[in-house]
Parts: sequence; structure tokens; C-alpha cells
Amino acid sequence: MEKIQFEPVGIIKNEFDEPADYNKIKEKPNTILIYDTWQGALLNIGECRYIDIIFFFHASEGYELSGKTSSDNHRGVFASRSPRRPNAIGVTTVKLLKHAGNTLLVEGLDAINNTPVLDIKCCDTSLFASESDSDPAHQAILKSDPRIEIRNTIRARKTDILLLRAGALHGHFCPGLAMGIMAATQAMNELQADSDGMEDLLAITETNNCFSDGVQFVTGCSFGNNALIFNDTGKTAFTLSKRDGHGIRICSRPESGDIIRQAFPDFQQLYRQVVEEQNHDTELVAAYKKSALDRAFGILDLPFEKLFTSYTIDITIPDYASIQESVVCSSCGESVMQSHTIEKEDKHYCYTCTGTKFPVLDGNGIHC
Repeated sequence: MEKIQFEPVGIIKNEFDEPADYNKIKEKPNTILIYDTWQGALLNIGECRYIDIIFFFHASEGYELSGKTSSDNHRGVFASRSPRRPNAIGVTTVKLLKHAGNTLLVEGLDAINNTPVLDIKCCDTSLFASESDSDPAHQAILKSDPRIEIRNTIRARKTDILLLRAGALHGHFCPGLAMGIMAATQAMNELQADSDGMEDLLAITETNNCFSDGVQFVTGCSFGNNALIFNDTGKTAFTLSKRDGHGIRICSRPESGDIIRQAFPDFQQLYRQVVEEQNHDTELVAAYKKSALDRAFGILDLPFEKLFTSYTIDITIPDYASIQESVVCSSCGESVMQSHTIEKEDKHYCYTCTGTKFPVLDGNGIHC
């Protein structure tokens, strides 16, 4: 096989000109200078909080197949982090503190000054997450109580973790989702409520925007388990109630938008440029996404009482959802709830085949 050659993409700068205790090196912030040729490869790197730095041990000479480690254990070089390696390549996961132009400021890097950087990659922790979820004991707990982790997080009022997990449902992070998380967490704790998806806890939302996804995730009330009710008032508000009809209604204050805008002034300008004016310059879009992320999580630190009103309320609770028998449409042959058919001469036809208008819920609310 031909020899493999690498071209450095940058260089590491710090105060350690000679090899030293790697723990001391890791304690100090390191600057990584990326060469101009590769600056474009840094696009959106600010979205990666942790990154892998692949570098070349330029001050290391020779190697041994095994030897003593820093903890005085005898190991093969492939089972250690020794700099004396057959190909003198080092890999360290670091925390990205700042990105400006072609410069990265990182924490946790164990390389000396003027070390050549060969590559940079966004850190991949999916294997660890997968192994955690696949643990038999962990699975057994979740199978018996699927919301145990969410419930504990709600009780601890760790809204940042709830928002992080709700992003998987919503697809992105935004102020509306964050406000839904805040409101639902407050209501769940005030009511000392929990949901098992059996309609004993009901959430009544008054908007079908981002806010409602936060409500669904935290409360466990959804359209699928018949515990989410939609009152199309167009207000950023929701009510949480148990079967006794005694509940809590939380509504955003009229001044909440101004409070959020004042707390995050940089976002408004970026929003205007990228969204309203459709300026999709790559660096501008990256700055907008970073600002939007900071704003979404930053909202969680704003005082709840400044953003919302909250009061107890007594409401009329609907009966448990009825069990609908399914029939087969005599025209298209598809299964359909009997209550959603037109019956003619002892045959059932679905709304689609008969041209019957039916309610539609989309971004504009409920309409026919």
C-alpha cells in the first residue's frame, strides 16, 4: 500500500512549548487557528458544543507496542492514549468556547503549542445514548413506567432538559416551545399531576402553534390518547385539569413579547435580516440560528410571573372518549370509523368518497 499523506488544516496555540502533564494542558484554554484555505469548513461549527480534534504528535519520536501508562498500568499502545504511536495521531474531544473567523477557542485539549491539526469533527455521542437506552434494567423501568424520567425532571423543574427532549418532537428550538415547557411544568407542579394516557388528566390548549408542542410533551396529553382538547381561541394559553374539573389556566401576558425582545435584542435584528428580508448569507444564517437557540433556552431563566398569568379554574370535563366501531367504505374499500361515514342502503361510504366536507386542522386553525 502507498503511504498515506495528510495536509494540516490548522495549528494549535497555547503556552506549552514542551511536552507536559496532559492534565495541566487540558486545564488551559487552547486556540486553534484554521488556515484560510479551510475557513469555509467552519460553517455553523458554533452549533457543535463539543468537537473532536484530530492532530499530529509532531514532537513525538518512535513508538513501542506496549508500555507503562500514566496510571502505572502496562498496556498496549492501542489500549492507551500515549503520544508515541505508529502513526502519531491524537484525538481529543473538547468543548468549543468560541468561534470567530478562522479561530476556535476550546477547552480540554491535551496538545502542545504548534501542534498541527489534521481534522475537526462534531462529537458523536449516539453510541453512548443507544447503549444507555438498551440497558436491560433501564428498559424494564421504562416499560413499566414510560414517563418516569419526564416526571422526575418536571418535579425537579429542570426545564432546560425538558426543552432539549421536546426538541425531538417539535423539530427545532424556539421561544414558543420554551414557553409551552414553562407553562406546562408550572401547571403540572401546581396541580401535582401526572399522566398515564388514560384521559384522567386533560390539557386544553387554545393555540395550535409551537406552544402546544411544549404542553403535549410535558403533560403527556396528546390527540392520540384523547387527553388533549383544542379550543381554537388563538390565545397562547392552556388549562390543565383532572377529572374533577378543578384545574389551572395559564395564559401569556400581553407584555411577554416585549420582555423577551428586550432580553434578547440581537435576535430581532438577525430575524429581520434572515427571515423577513430573506438574506441567506451563510454566516448571517449561522448567527441567526445561534441567537435563536440562545433565546429559546434563555427564556427559561426569565421570571414565570412576568411572562404568564396563572389562576385556578373549574371547568366542565367531557366524557371519556367513546370507542368507535370501524367499517369498510363500500366505495374505496378503506377502513373508517362508522361515525365518520354516510350510510346509504345499508352500506357505508366515507366522507372522501361522498364529497362530504369535514373539519380540517392546519396552521390556520380549524375550518371546513
